[in-house]
Amino acid sequence: MTKEDKTNRPSIGVATVVIKNDQILMGKDTRKGDVYGVPGGHWENGESLKECAVREVCEESGATCDSVQLISVYDFYREDKQKNYVTIGMKAAYVSGKLTDLYDEGRLDWAWYNIEDALKLNLFPADRILIERYLSGVVFE
Repeated sequence: MTKEDKTNRPSIGVATVVIKNDQILMGKDTRKGDVYGVPGGHWENGESLKECAVREVCEESGATCDSVQLISVYDFYREDKQKNYVTIGMKAAYVSGKLTDLYDEGRLDWAWYNIEDALKLNLFPADRILIERYLSGVVFE
């Protein structure tokens, strides 16, 4: 397989709805024009989906979480990257950690929002779908 073949393949991301006292963790992604979203990133070789969710939540926000469960699989095309993506959606419970703006990760202003207020934000479209699927209550084992 050539390098070009690999770069033309869809990427797989993991995004996580982290819940604390019926509120959702959201951050503002300044790289996308102040679009809000949940913590997430690319799935790496050698880790499970649950491990990826825990890692990405901590890397992006400084929070730790557990009780990770699969709630969504969503595919979409990103015009800005000219690439197909599959987002594996997870839900998790907040455990601890001070919310931290990690500038290298690109998402800032982490805060807890009630779900109704979160849905009023300018959300990354895949994250809006993930939050709506979280609200459906469906969990895959």
